[in-house]
Amino acid sequence: MKRYKTLIIFLIGTLSLAAKTITDMAGREVILPPKVERILPYDAKTSIFIFPVLKNKMVATAILPGKKDYQFIDEAYKTMPEVDLKNVEAVLHYKPQVILYSIYDKNNNTSPVLNLGRRLNIPVVMVNLSLDKLDKAYDFLSTTFDIGSECASLRTFLKKVYQQSDSLKTAHQELTCELYYSVGPSGLMTDPAGSKHTEVLDYMALNNAAKVGIPSGGHAQVNLEQVLLWNPDYILAGSFRGKESAYRYITTDHKWASINAVKSGKVFKIPTQPLGWLDHPPSINRIPGIIWLSEIFYDYPKEKAKADIIQFYQLFYNYHLSDEEYASLFHE
Repeated sequence: MKRYKTLIIFLIGTLSLAAKTITDMAGREVILPPKVERILPYDAKTSIFIFPVLKNKMVATAILPGKKDYQFIDEAYKTMPEVDLKNVEAVLHYKPQVILYSIYDKNNNTSPVLNLGRRLNIPVVMVNLSLDKLDKAYDFLSTTFDIGSECASLRTFLKKVYQQSDSLKTAHQELTCELYYSVGPSGLMTDPAGSKHTEVLDYMALNNAAKVGIPSGGHAQVNLEQVLLWNPDYILAGSFRGKESAYRYITTDHKWASINAVKSGKVFKIPTQPLGWLDHPPSINRIPGIIWLSEIFYDYPKEKAKADIIQFYQLFYNYHLSDEEYASLFHE
């Protein structure tokens, strides 16, 4: 009997040594299996972030509402199965060992993913995808999943973009122009100043004209009278959940014609392939947005911006953009 007790104690000790305890980016201690081979991202923003370094361990991607097709990205992402994390049976089908979930410095709701993890007895690991911490997020993945070589070039690129944009902002006087960020086909839905969906604008020290209350989802409905009153100098038009942007409508409808941005030809369609450059989802796909806005607002040379963005697509999407494909990103 004593021998059996000794054996049980030995086995428990061996298992506990084999398991790995980490502290995730929310400050939570999480126990991981000794060898993680099956990872499930909880949502689209996590899926696209981990793909360049963990695609061989991803069992599926998460559904992005309204997204019908992906262009200019590795075929492996386009052909990976999509799973609805609200469907417990679907989650179990893929037998994940770990669920990865993205958080930000503010506005987080972690209850659904934690409840799922407890229900299925699957560890949940949280990664901070705040725009200025993406390099640190890859540092975290690097040590957690032992993928240092996969993460190195991505971290280097991100640090270069951060340093470059900070240098440009410092070299220019504070911008006084204001912009309006239009989301969806009507032109009258926007992401207000301070929303988690406007991190790129905030990071680039741009003045968001829409200083209104922030709804729980982050998107606010406004009326044309408000936009006319704001009279923005620039308009950025983005699509939303598969619906086209308001770019064509804003630039051709007479009701918008008196706005400074329209009169001066400073209405810009936000590229959306494979994902939006400013948001939707708020993940690594926002980095080209930083580079692009540096060109528009801070006189960053057009050819340098193009070279940086092409390099981003190669590193993060494993896709080489041709000149024609790059130009098509900006076409309506």
